[in-house]
Amino acid sequence: MQRLLLALLWLLVLPAAWAAPGTRHYTVSGWTMEDGLPHPLVHVVAQDREGFLWAGTWEGAVRFNGRNFSLFDRQNVRGMELAGVYSILPEADGGVLFGTARNGIVRYYQGAWQRVGGEATRTLAVSVLRRGSDGALWFASGRRLMRLDGLGLHDAGSLAGLPAGEVLALVEDQNGALLVAGEAGLYRIAHGRAQRWGADWVAPGAATALLADGRGGWLAAHDGGVRWRHADGRVERIDVGRRVSAMVLDERGVLWMNLSDGQLLRRDADGSQWPMGIPGTVNKALLLDREGLVWVGSSDGLYRVADGQASGLTRRDGLGSDYVRTVLQDDAGAYWIGHADGLSRFSQGRMQTIRLGEGAGAHDTSVLSLARHQGLLWVGTYDLGVLQLDLQGRVLQRLRLGSGTQPVVRALLPEPDGSLWIGGNHGLVHWRDGRAHPYLGGAGQPDLVVQALYRDPDGPLWIGTNNGMAMLDAGGRLHRWEPDRDVPAQYFFDFLRDAGGDLWIASDRGLLRMRNGRFTVYDHQRGLPRDKLFRIIDDGTGSLWLSSNMGLFRVARRELDEIDAGTRLQLAVHVLDRSDGMPSNQGNGASQPAGWLTREGLLLFPTSGGLAVIEPGAVAGGRAGAPPVAFERVTVDGQAQPMRPLLTLRPGVNRLAVGYAGMSFRALDKLRYRYRLHGYDQDWVGATAGDEAVYTRLPPGDYQLEVQAMAMPVDWSRSDRIGSAHMRIEVVPALWQRPWVRMLLALGVAVVVALLGWWRTASLRRRQRRLNRIIAERTEELSEKNRQLEVAGYRLQHLATHDGLTGLPNRRAGDAQLVGTVAQARAEARPLSVALIDIDHFKQINDRHGHAAGDAVLQAVGAALAEFVAEWGLFAARFGGEEFLVCMEELPLAEGATRMRELLERIRALPVTTEEGAELHCTFSAGVAELVPGQTPHALLALADDRLLQAKQQGRNRIVAG
Repeated sequence: MQRLLLALLWLLVLPAAWAAPGTRHYTVSGWTMEDGLPHPLVHVVAQDREGFLWAGTWEGAVRFNGRNFSLFDRQNVRGMELAGVYSILPEADGGVLFGTARNGIVRYYQGAWQRVGGEATRTLAVSVLRRGSDGALWFASGRRLMRLDGLGLHDAGSLAGLPAGEVLALVEDQNGALLVAGEAGLYRIAHGRAQRWGADWVAPGAATALLADGRGGWLAAHDGGVRWRHADGRVERIDVGRRVSAMVLDERGVLWMNLSDGQLLRRDADGSQWPMGIPGTVNKALLLDREGLVWVGSSDGLYRVADGQASGLTRRDGLGSDYVRTVLQDDAGAYWIGHADGLSRFSQGRMQTIRLGEGAGAHDTSVLSLARHQGLLWVGTYDLGVLQLDLQGRVLQRLRLGSGTQPVVRALLPEPDGSLWIGGNHGLVHWRDGRAHPYLGGAGQPDLVVQALYRDPDGPLWIGTNNGMAMLDAGGRLHRWEPDRDVPAQYFFDFLRDAGGDLWIASDRGLLRMRNGRFTVYDHQRGLPRDKLFRIIDDGTGSLWLSSNMGLFRVARRELDEIDAGTRLQLAVHVLDRSDGMPSNQGNGASQPAGWLTREGLLLFPTSGGLAVIEPGAVAGGRAGAPPVAFERVTVDGQAQPMRPLLTLRPGVNRLAVGYAGMSFRALDKLRYRYRLHGYDQDWVGATAGDEAVYTRLPPGDYQLEVQAMAMPVDWSRSDRIGSAHMRIEVVPALWQRPWVRMLLALGVAVVVALLGWWRTASLRRRQRRLNRIIAERTEELSEKNRQLEVAGYRLQHLATHDGLTGLPNRRAGDAQLVGTVAQARAEARPLSVALIDIDHFKQINDRHGHAAGDAVLQAVGAALAEFVAEWGLFAARFGGEEFLVCMEELPLAEGATRMRELLERIRALPVTTEEGAELHCTFSAGVAELVPGQTPHALLALADDRLLQAKQQGRNRIVAG
């Protein structure tokens, strides 16, 4: 689980910057012991050749793939006291070196561990590591500089004449000489001699860190800051007033520094300095990864600093509430922000609270709608009716809709004649001549809520409600579209007429295009991450921006046209969410306007965590490029295997599982995967979240497993944005399956048949009766063998469609059952519910009790599930790993959820005894979904999978069915 800390750090803090495009903002994400770190104090962080992050702690080393940590410590690395990891050095061949506090140096390579340096280094404390271009290994141990090469271990610092003192950094220069930074200052070791280096520009005293700037210059850190000698000889002093213990320089010239007072300091290229507010106390652990992200270790955990594509205004900026409902920009350039606690005005970097209540001590109320007209502002509220304000926030007029409690006002639309359309929980009224004239809702339709009003450039007034949509034409006639009968949606939140004459509609069923009276739907089946949309904004550059409760979606107009033309199947949707700097993923709708394009070209969207601010031109489309993909584990029948380019499987292997991960830490939640076993799979297998490719009972042959990853927006036709990894797999045939053995068997059979024929012919006349009897006996024997072969064939067919561990149908059988069940439910108009079940904390069971215990849990759960579905006439299959599918024919959603809760009670009470005699209990999480008209099996399964994820996020051990 990733935790986004401090919500968002808008660290270029001058509020006036929000109105200026081009401002860069940063987010900080953190991982602690709750997320899998074995100890909160991170000493060092590094990135290996494949892209994995490694962190060193007191309790061992961890490898991080963006989703979870793999721990390596004294308990699971046999023969290695892997604790107190102070230094990590990734090597060019893919190996990784680890320097420890008391136990020397160990090396990890392709899943195997070995000690470096033998007994000579076994008890050394190693704080800094550096591999020289000649292959020698340099490292700091206490106050000594050591060298390990083919001739053995040497006290190289003393031999070279290096002054005594703690060594803090080792860097090799372009000539292969070693630069040493430490308490004694900065020295250069070449040809076995140490000489003072940089005395003409380096500050006197200790040199605490050293860094090449990549342009021919050097940066040296000291107790008061950094000296930067540029390639042209110019020396720049960077004073921070504290010791700099580590530093990195990114591609934009931003210098990141870990300071002795426990802070991470950012120095921009213009010289401005910004403390980053990392929780805990930072130390020397600092890394700039291959995507330009900054990683820092502190006493509280591991943290990532990323430049975001979005920013926001929140309570920290003076906003009255983070729950923002509506926003607009007035003619003077100020932002008016309606939220749960009233109204705020943001202008020239200052936030102002606007009081709406009457009299001293009067309460403010939630503002749900805004509109501007002739230099004035209309405000729709939760219970104070409609107010008219001037641009300084003074209330000029209060409109009351009746004498009683005022209705919730969700949409306002001023007319040029000074009248005002008012939509809300009361329906729709037209305020003119000091009176409210009703058009929709009222006593006849008490539940009709008007939540969107749009004046078409062609003249009609479009009306969005919670139960269909309507249009008031120029002649005053009202036209209505009823949900499902006239229009494929129920809730309507926004309208937009484009230059081509199409009307775009944001609804609860996706994005609708109305052309010539006909509707086209673009929903999750066309690539939208979420169907319910609140706002549509055309940014003027060919893209539509859509707000939802899962972030913002950018969709290219041309792709929508390509969908209609049949030249494209899926939209490549760019998603912006909290990982990109937004205050919250949850956009707000049923208020108007639920988004605004400012005159400066910025996009403003209300969210439940503040006002999101986006500069459309700064949002890169797939800027992460092709994410590297790495294989991180291979298990065969539950046993871990070494990581090798060629995996050879012995005959009789039941289950192969290959774990993989995409190495893009910028797009942690936006990677999508697919895999294919060439020579076996006919097509790609989609794996949205990714983790593991599983195959059972592979026939003999040579295969190649290919895993591909792509960061959203997903478009698998874009090969330049697809990362991939390949693994060769050879399944060795059994002796009887080998060609030469089969040839010998065939030849032997032929010889036997020939001999039998000769024998039969020679003895036919002499022993007619006996031959007839023998023929009858042979015939009976062949019949029996045929029966046995038929039985064997049935068994093989059963094994091909059933899981060998649990005895349940496997994923292939489960997919076929789901497709057939959906087709039958559609044909007979019967209800159908499906559930995806995932055993809670299964990985912890494997880690703590071993894979045999994990297999026992799977067998017990499988047996209980088989008994349960047999009792109720249901179908269950093992879907992979610890995941199971249950199809519940003729059961609607509520009953399906009830069945799953009954199953959960059984599993909770189910004891599982391990080989060691320990008794385990387990639970599961499940997502339940019901088939709706027009839904595909894949979409039904994806909905159940979404709800399974919700069940996990809500704490596991539960059923989520809506």
